[in-house]
Amino acid sequence: MYKQPLTEELASHFKKVNDFRARIYQLQNAWDSLALLAQLSGTGSEMEHTRSAFNTISNDVLHHLSNETLHKTAAQLSSKAFVIINLLVRNLFERTADIGFFATDDDVRDFLQHHAAGALEARHTDNIAIRFQEYQKKYTVYENIVLFDAQGKLIHQLESDQTTLDDQHPIVALAQQSDAPYIERFYETEINGRTYKSLVYAHTVRSRDGRTVLGVLCLCFKFVNELDTIFRNLISHDDWAIGVLLDEQRHVIASSDAYQIPLGATLCAEPAQDWFICRFSGREYLCVTKQSEGYQGYLGPGWLGQAMIPLEQAFNHTMREVVEHIDPDVLRKVMRSPLIFSDSLLNIPKQAASIQSKLNQSVWNGNIWQSNYVDTQQKNFSKTLLCEISNTGHKTQQIIEQMVSELYQTVVSVMLENSSFYAQLAVDIMDRNLYERANDVRWWALTYSFRALLGQNHLSVDDKKKVSSILGYINSLYTVYDNLIVFDRKGEVIAVSNHRYEALVGTPLQEEWVGRTRSCQSTQDYVVSRFEQTALYEGKHTYVYAAPVRHLDGNSIVGGIAIVFDSAPQFEAMLKDVVPKDGDNLPVAGSFTVFVSEQSHVIASSRRDIVVGNSFELMPAIGKLQEGEQLFDIAVDQNTYYAVGAHAAYGYREYKGPQDSYRNKVVAMIFTPLGKVDEINQRISAESQIIHNKFNPNLFLEYGQETQEYATFYVGNTWMGIETRHVLEVCDEGQLRTLPAAAPFIAGMHAYRDEVIPVIDLARMLGHAHYFTDYRQMIVIEDKARNLKFGLFVSALGEIPYLSQSQIQPMHSLFKGGSHNPGIAIANIAQADAHHSMLTLVTAESLWQKAVARHAVQADALAVS
Repeated sequence: MYKQPLTEELASHFKKVNDFRARIYQLQNAWDSLALLAQLSGTGSEMEHTRSAFNTISNDVLHHLSNETLHKTAAQLSSKAFVIINLLVRNLFERTADIGFFATDDDVRDFLQHHAAGALEARHTDNIAIRFQEYQKKYTVYENIVLFDAQGKLIHQLESDQTTLDDQHPIVALAQQSDAPYIERFYETEINGRTYKSLVYAHTVRSRDGRTVLGVLCLCFKFVNELDTIFRNLISHDDWAIGVLLDEQRHVIASSDAYQIPLGATLCAEPAQDWFICRFSGREYLCVTKQSEGYQGYLGPGWLGQAMIPLEQAFNHTMREVVEHIDPDVLRKVMRSPLIFSDSLLNIPKQAASIQSKLNQSVWNGNIWQSNYVDTQQKNFSKTLLCEISNTGHKTQQIIEQMVSELYQTVVSVMLENSSFYAQLAVDIMDRNLYERANDVRWWALTYSFRALLGQNHLSVDDKKKVSSILGYINSLYTVYDNLIVFDRKGEVIAVSNHRYEALVGTPLQEEWVGRTRSCQSTQDYVVSRFEQTALYEGKHTYVYAAPVRHLDGNSIVGGIAIVFDSAPQFEAMLKDVVPKDGDNLPVAGSFTVFVSEQSHVIASSRRDIVVGNSFELMPAIGKLQEGEQLFDIAVDQNTYYAVGAHAAYGYREYKGPQDSYRNKVVAMIFTPLGKVDEINQRISAESQIIHNKFNPNLFLEYGQETQEYATFYVGNTWMGIETRHVLEVCDEGQLRTLPAAAPFIAGMHAYRDEVIPVIDLARMLGHAHYFTDYRQMIVIEDKARNLKFGLFVSALGEIPYLSQSQIQPMHSLFKGGSHNPGIAIANIAQADAHHSMLTLVTAESLWQKAVARHAVQADALAVS
């Protein structure tokens, strides 16, 4: 049983979201109380619009945060489910090639022929036993090798105590009746009360002429061991997620936690859904199911990978460990990227600031009204109330900004984690692939014909043709190789599999790994070249794997076999498989992957301008990674921010393991674009020019007999103030009629109530280079004694402090050429922060006089010209 509920139905499980929601509810209660008090006291401040706007934007952010919280967990589960099925299918693809090749083995044929003739001797049994043992030593993914005769009788197996397969097993008849390149079947056998699982690959063994079926060979894959390995690398001990593998009937055939999801249980699975809720054994799980994407046309047995996590634990993740080591300045910039965030999300902080600015405007006007029209006792109470209204707005704005920051960080952390995850997948795929190469070269070195022919003192032309024929057949089955080479004990090339390299035949190999090949001590030893340019691969970079060919007596090395990995297309395919995908399962535009050697040289790259063999210097920190370690960071390359995940290879099974002398640390890096540097900087620069109202009535409420109240405001970053008795109110810019002949700092005429007043653009008068008119406000100033009334465009509103005469220093001549400066005094506001400690005081008269004077200067200049 499953369902896919709306995100809101999961809201009770979003702990971080619910913490924010609780804080918003508390503030909403405070708004209710303040609204009632404001109505009763007549503060002149209108809050209903503010409350409604903050409520709308809060709900919007909570909705987005809920969706991203769900997406983060679903993305993690999706990655795990993807790996479970696709890593397994890649492994099984190699098995489909193994069975077809091993079924043509001469030793296996000879054994079956002697068995059919009733001529088996002890030496034949010993030989086949050694042959099976050698195969399993190389290909440790098999737990048993079983051989049946043509009548279906089990005549030999590697592990005699295993009884998964027995006489007349159904797979024998299936193989005999099939023309397919392999038979693949999954079996569960109960032995002594225990269930054994085995994935078996079968193929008929035929005579050399192909006419007679001699028997059936079966390779038993280490199914349980392989899934345990995948689960162990995928799910850490402190991870609540569970990985399962489901068969075609949705039965659990492998589980990372059999106590929660036992083997044999039937689960719901929905590969078509991004995520779904499944109830099992009285518990609800968030689940993601993935089908195999297939590998080189092989789709696997039709199984499904599924990852699931209990709902009560699904959303308890934290982003601290993901982003705590990221440069805060870089992270701040990335969180303003239009590439990963929509305009609606990017504008939320600006909207919140705008709402608070509107509230501050209302509170500012309320204070002006209280200062000019209310008696002192009522004024103190009202101003305190207005202060609390503004503070509540600030708290609401801060919570919204915190929620938005959490939202932004959630999105960025998902991209960082995805990059790191795909980097781990990349090195896992690489090591698993190269593990097979080490197996192949050692196994083919044991080919009977190679050993027999190279053991001769002289090879005829026919002998060399035979070797070439065998190499060609092998290469036709194993297309990951560009060429296979057999050379004699002197290093001279005897035969090649690829006709393009026939010129090599008869020439000595000069590569350094040839000498190392002669030093191998056992049939388990092999050597690998450096990743370098070689004539054996048309001058391109690749790995060459080699192993010695031993005499049939096993006492001497008579030559060797080298296999040239077709690195260019093979690594390209690996990189393609690990490129991050978007919501439509398409590669993320601009993302790329790089394999880098321990010497920081490029092994492979999905970006054309990153050349194989060149040094890679973009992420020097990867040089410090130890095997199996990872890192994620944000890097800048070609004017682009990238989420970078890096993971150092850690080997697979015995390959590059503790018992393996071969070491080759490769680091995979996944780069996912986060945005263009110049676009982000331009956006941040534009946003920094916007000055929202900074009114905070918490400051400067001390009222005294020798104090005067000042209304302050900002023009650009200049803090200025005027006595409140000269201020009527602040209002938004309405219709403004410009005056063509007026100076630039005379903005025009503005309709105010039932009259028209001139408006001074103080920013232009003060010579501010950058001034954004979209956010300016108009303060209406009146000096009745001098019959002055005009508007003043300002950038933002400030506090309304009480100032004593001791704080004010007259300014007769502060600036050279000070005729354009309307300031009459400087107030030293010790209570304010350092940035706002100096306040320029003006009067209605000084403002108007400076405007008139500047206009006259300009008019004279025009007349002279």
